[in-house]
Amino acid sequence: MDNLVLQCRCGQIKGRAIKINPADRTRVICYCKDCQAFAHALKAGAEVLDEHGGTDIYQLPPARLQIHQGLDQIRCLRLSDKGLYRWYAGCCYTPIGNTLAPRVPMVGLIHSFIVDPEREAKLGPVRACVNLSGATGKIPKSQLDAAPARGYIGKIMFKILGWKLSGQGRPNALFNAKGEPLATPHILSPGETL
Repeated sequence: MDNLVLQCRCGQIKGRAIKINPADRTRVICYCKDCQAFAHALKAGAEVLDEHGGTDIYQLPPARLQIHQGLDQIRCLRLSDKGLYRWYAGCCYTPIGNTLAPRVPMVGLIHSFIVDPEREAKLGPVRACVNLSGATGKIPKSQLDAAPARGYIGKIMFKILGWKLSGQGRPNALFNAKGEPLATPHILSPGETL
């Protein structure tokens, strides 16, 4: 297992993801409209989204995410009052990741926050392309065949259950001990940018 270097664009937020193993098989490309809206709200579409509107995400339990510097710069937004918690750097608007809720032990790290020079080798290949209906272009069949969405939701739900049962939901770098988000979420209005 390995560690992964994490940092925002300007370097004010630094951390690491620990115990990274390509065998975890939790790397996905998400094509949903909400991930696209998040990237566009931060004016980071060009650096975050692929040519078909997909976001490269590595999913891991919260206990394996450590932020060593810049906690005061972490910000949160939601696309609705019940939407995902979407985390970013307030200093430079680097997208950090997504979480469902404090009680659901999963963080989806966005590739723009992963600066490790060995990222590809450490994360391994993309295992699934999900939410294909939101794609902004035709995704090549070869890519879909290499990373089929079929069955992935069940697999990640099983992983989340395992993470919960093994206590990997805590500590959570993005929520305090009471389960409150580190930063008060800003509810984004349609079309709003930061």
